[in-house]
Amino acid sequence: MALALPTQLLAAAGILGANATASVAGSFQTAQVAWFSLTVVLVSTLLTPFVIKLGDRFGTKPVMLAMTGLGVLGDLIAALAGSFPLLLLGRAIAGCYGPFAAMAFPAVREIFPRALVKPASGILGSSMGLVALAAPFLAGWLVDTWGYRGVMWFLAAMTALSFVLIALVVPRTPRRDHRPGFDWLGGLTLGGGLTAVVFALGQGPSWGWLSGRTLGWFGGGLLAVVLFVLVERRSAHPILDLKVLTRRPVALVLVTGGLAQSIAFTLPAIGIMLALFPSIPGVSGGLGWTGQHNAVVGVSWNLVMFVTGLFASRLLRGTDARLVWWAGLLLMGAGYGLMGFFHGNEIELVLTACLANFGAGFVLAGSPALVVGVVSPAEQGIGSGMLNMLMNLFGAVVTAMAFAVLTEHGTVFHGNLFYQDAGFAWVFWIGALLTAVTLLLSLFIPPQRGEPSAGGIRHPTDEERK
Repeated sequence: MALALPTQLLAAAGILGANATASVAGSFQTAQVAWFSLTVVLVSTLLTPFVIKLGDRFGTKPVMLAMTGLGVLGDLIAALAGSFPLLLLGRAIAGCYGPFAAMAFPAVREIFPRALVKPASGILGSSMGLVALAAPFLAGWLVDTWGYRGVMWFLAAMTALSFVLIALVVPRTPRRDHRPGFDWLGGLTLGGGLTAVVFALGQGPSWGWLSGRTLGWFGGGLLAVVLFVLVERRSAHPILDLKVLTRRPVALVLVTGGLAQSIAFTLPAIGIMLALFPSIPGVSGGLGWTGQHNAVVGVSWNLVMFVTGLFASRLLRGTDARLVWWAGLLLMGAGYGLMGFFHGNEIELVLTACLANFGAGFVLAGSPALVVGVVSPAEQGIGSGMLNMLMNLFGAVVTAMAFAVLTEHGTVFHGNLFYQDAGFAWVFWIGALLTAVTLLLSLFIPPQRGEPSAGGIRHPTDEERK
């Protein structure tokens, strides 16, 4: 519970933020509302390499407490902000909480008995379904009553509660890295390079995809990532062990896991925008629902995700994780493909979203279990961190792509940018296509044989772990 609450608070923040987007746009009269979400992604991407290394150096608990404390501070600033730039500053500080999952999954592996690591990791990942079940009701009440500020105050309170739970309940885990020195250059080149790429993707719709500024930031980011690879090869204390990525199973699991989870988190947020944006013929293709109406209708598909996640976590005790993963991708892709055609009323959304979330429940449960199956205990922090980093990167790509498509089919009316129905349809179709690509790549993941022993590492028994 102490690890699940702060981990799933990340998912809750995404759902609540999506519900608050229209309120933010109306409150500050801005057409740049996409940065309300992208700012968090930028900071989280920049900090993830440092979080991974600090977790190995000082243990996961102190790092989790530091991230959670900064999350509380950022949410408070956002709740009190009187201008859009100050709101983004608060969101940037709250982004320090973004890499929390990179610490939570390694903590599970270090704390739980070996036989429960995969099921516990699956529950930790799939419990998003429970969050998705309750969060829309909460978001509807908060946004309809207090606007976006109600969401920010709630996130500040729950993040503070998470801080207390971690401090009181989660035991300290051992330090894995006792070497002196810290690879600041490697962390800055990797985090900074990925952040520059995300920034270029976020600004692409407004700057123009072929403009000098967009290409400059994008090219500079890629150059920094290449520089990172060169730096890490010569560093005595690399911030990330790149040798882990040279193993095909690890690379396939991390890339497909990051892409699939980014789709599972991003597309529901677009669905919420579809529901809450107004219905104005020729101007806005939203459904014009209230937050509470969206929550009531969304009970069905969120309940499907929750139950599916629990079922998948149970299956992972004795079933090949790849089978769970493949089934989830197939169903999720089919659901979003159909959603592109059918999303004009409650019945159509319930049927298509239930199918998509039936698959998403398997995806979110299977992804951390696949990581456990391809990395050793000593590499769990790196594996979870890289998965989190790729999920942020792909999430920024998918989000930027979605907003670019929506903007292409958008209309500015009284200072606000509204999205037409064709834009929403294309976003869902693109999500289905990306899911299909992920499934194709996942077919090359080799069979897993329990917890691996890569590099000759002998896994400790439960007694030794105690």
